[in-house]
Amino acid sequence: MAEGDDFGRRLLAAVDVKGYSGNTANWQKRIQEALPLVLDRAGARAGLERAKWEIQDAGDGELAVLPPGEPEPRVVDDYVRHLVAELRRYNRDVPQGKELRLRLALHFGPTMRAAKGFSGGGPVVVSRLCDSPALRIALDQTGAALAVVLSDGVFSETVAQEHTSLDPTAFRKVVVRVKELVQVAWIWVPEKDIGQLDLPDDAVPPTPDPPPRPAAAGPGVVHGHFANAHVRADKVVGGDEITYLGGRP
Repeated sequence: MAEGDDFGRRLLAAVDVKGYSGNTANWQKRIQEALPLVLDRAGARAGLERAKWEIQDAGDGELAVLPPGEPEPRVVDDYVRHLVAELRRYNRDVPQGKELRLRLALHFGPTMRAAKGFSGGGPVVVSRLCDSPALRIALDQTGAALAVVLSDGVFSETVAQEHTSLDPTAFRKVVVRVKELVQVAWIWVPEKDIGQLDLPDDAVPPTPDPPPRPAAAGPGVVHGHFANAHVRADKVVGGDEITYLGGRP
């Protein structure tokens, strides 16, 4: 395979377990065993082929790159609903305070394989969304077993366009600010009303100022190019130095 042949835009899912590090080693072991079972069962009930997902395991979570054949609306809708049911089923049999509670992020973006998993903007964005303060607080304040965040593209192209059975008004628009990421996203906590939650970053980012208009062309310049001359560095070949207007080109 030539370098870059595995590059493509893919649907990605990032999952993280709430409170994993605060558990004992035995409970961490149990969580690591339970998490893939819960995710696999939800996927199977939704008609998805999780065996074909490329998964980067993290112990207390996973990053999954889905194959092109997995229907995005089914992942956003059916998979999430079945995941809620599987979490409810699992949590019935554990002591209070030991429930499995998850954050799930879904995003569609550029991805490629790398030495230790995946690289590209897609994995970075979906991981940042999953780790966002707003999603963490939504899970904490509702006491739910699952909180979901969709990137703006996934929400706009699946939920807002009515390709799912989900109610777009059940989602909360936020701006995720994690490290270098500043991006609009949509949070949903199944079976919970999150309209009145005190979430951070709940503001639309400012619209950037339009770029400045280029300076008017002067003598010897035609539409930003120097007429009858070739430009190299700061010299016109066979001519005088160039004084750039409005900064370097």
